Amino acid sequence: MTTRTLRIAAAALTAVAALTLTACGGDGDGGKDDKAKADGQASGAPAEAGDEASGDGGSGGQDSVADEKPKPQDKGDACAPGDVKLEVRAVKSPVNHVLLVATNTSESTCFAYGFPFLRFDQDQATAVVVEESKPQDRIGLKPGKSAYAGVRTSAADGSGGKGRDAQRISVTFQTPKGDPIEGDPAQAAAPGGKLHIDDSARTTYWLYDEATALEW
Repeated sequence: MTTRTLRIAAAALTAVAALTLTACGGDGDGGKDDKAKADGQASGAPAEAGDEASGDGGSGGQDSVADEKPKPQDKGDACAPGDVKLEVRAVKSPVNHVLLVATNTSESTCFAYGFPFLRFDQDQATAVVVEESKPQDRIGLKPGKSAYAGVRTSAADGSGGKGRDAQRISVTFQTPKGDPIEGDPAQAAAPGGKLHIDDSARTTYWLYDEATALEW
């Protein structure tokens, strides 16, 4: 073999080796890129699934809350407007007082708890209660029996301010826990068509007899 032939063979081998190295390097880079893409997809898949699950769960929770309905109030054995007849009676003494009478018209015993939440006409605020009049126990009303509350409509000495005339009294009864019973209140007309009331108007607790109710 001549020297020229040997040189041509060596050059050919060098070119083949270079091409082989280039091919191997390209495969290595491509493998890394493919692996990175695969890793990115793998890491992204659980996050997306979690987001979807969380969204579904949140939506389901909101639907459950929306489906819940408020429970009706449990008034227990308390007297309610449907159980009693409300009346406002005029009295001779003490002056500027009336007597509130709640008579059980139902067929079973009910209890007049606490004091009447008392309003005149469309007042938003209720009348002040005389705490000293609080009885030792709840007031039980058998069918046909009555509970009483004394109401001072205005101050005799004018200390309650100018005042105004009211035509009706409304009463909301209490539950055993002292909460106002839900629904429309019981109402009664003022004796004689109107009552003069001022800022000193107040009511006693429900009591068993008229005389005790009018002591305040």
